[in-house]
Amino acid sequence: MYIDIYLAIVLWVFAIFGFICFVALVLRDISSALGNKKGVFNVIITARNQEDVIEGIVRGFILKTAVDGNEDSLVNIVLVDVDSWDDTPRIMERLAWQYPSIRFLKPGELCGYLTKLMQDFK
Repeated sequence: MYIDIYLAIVLWVFAIFGFICFVALVLRDISSALGNKKGVFNVIITARNQEDVIEGIVRGFILKTAVDGNEDSLVNIVLVDVDSWDDTPRIMERLAWQYPSIRFLKPGELCGYLTKLMQDFK
């Protein structure tokens, strides 16, 4: 009976220690990201004929990450239209116009954008 209690205590101690280490690593990454521009995360969302859901997905992501349209935010969203024939590109352009942290690209521009990101990272 006592072995189960001691084992549970040891497991709880390890779990709490692991959680504290995880929080410390996340806070360290966030503070280093705030200190330099290389810590900015770029999220690339591609869509084709998704006019019904793309705006909800992007606005939901903005709410969850608290980007709130700041140009110097930690998360940049890159929207890429993949030859849609509905209103998806127009919705993406409007979102990019409303939020400075969102960028709208066409598939041919994505390669150049990624190359520029890699050069800025070095």
